[in-house]
Formats: sequence, C-alpha cells, structure tokens
Amino acid sequence: MFSEIVLPSSELADFVKGYYLVNVENNDEEACLNTFETGISLGVPLGRPFFYYAGKTLDEFEEVPYKIFDKPLLFWDSKSIECFSVLGNARAVFIVLTDLGIEMFLNERQLVCSESVFPINRIGIPIFNLIVKRKLRLNHDNFEGIKIIEDELIRFFKRFSKDGSTDGKMEIEQNDNGGFPFVS
Repeated sequence: MFSEIVLPSSELADFVKGYYLVNVENNDEEACLNTFETGISLGVPLGRPFFYYAGKTLDEFEEVPYKIFDKPLLFWDSKSIECFSVLGNARAVFIVLTDLGIEMFLNERQLVCSESVFPINRIGIPIFNLIVKRKLRLNHDNFEGIKIIEDELIRFFKRFSKDGSTDGKMEIEQNDNGGFPFVS
C-alpha cells in the first residue's frame, strides 16, 4: 500500500487543504485504511472501479457490505466512519476541502443526510462530468490523475476566485517544503 499527501496549487489553496492519494495493490484481499482527516472530504477513484466499505467496525463473523467506488463520493460524516477498507487493487484521491471550499462546493445547499458517504451527483453539484470521469477511469498514473482533478476543481472554483482568472496550467513539483509534492 502506498499513500501520500499532495498539496494543492496556489490557485486552489483557498478551497483545498490537500489531497490524500491512496494506492492499494492487494489482489482481491481486504486492506484497511486509516482516516487522515476528520472533516468533509471528496473521494475520487482513479483507474478501474473497486469495492469499499466505510462505516462501523464489524465483528469478525459479520459480512462486510462492500459498495462499488466508481464515481466521486462525498465523505460527509467522517465521525461515523470507524473503518474504511477496500477490496483488491484500489487507487483514489481524497480531496480535503477548506471551510470556504466546503461552503462554495455546496453552494448554500443545506444537506441533511442519513448516510455518511454518498455520490456527489445525488446533490446536483456540476462537477466531474462524464468526460472527466472517463479520463480518470482511463488514467494509469497517480499524479496525472491529480492533474485531471486539479483542472476540474479549478474550472469549478474559478467562479468563486477573487479575480476570476486561473490559467489552469499545472506541474507537480517537489520543492523545499518538507518533501511534500504540490501542484503548481
């Protein structure tokens, strides 16, 4: 299993705290992941869909009710997620939003949800259209996937930026920032 924290570009710093990249190559075995942030985050799958479970810790005799992770999901109530596990090979990016990012992302929608995890298309947010989802599904490189996600987030949050302009050009670099890669 490989995980890495990637910092956002300066254009998204007001809206995104960072990205938590997870790459599990486990050949149809279950892998439990530690949660890295306790707030609201957006999970985006990279490459082939995979199965996940997010919820209470189960007894060893209980069957795990896996769901398919094939579209962007909003992890709304992270406090109720004691266990997050994936089955088999899994690649995903968890986007951790700032308070302003959450406010702008939800666009003044008052969500009352009984589920802790649900697809963002359920609440009608115009982000990650079919073309972007296809690019992400065909993606084989983790950092190229983050670039696709950054482009989409820049497009989405552009209407909320102070000057309304972003050039959308990015490169992933590693500067003298403690070894954390970031998108520039």
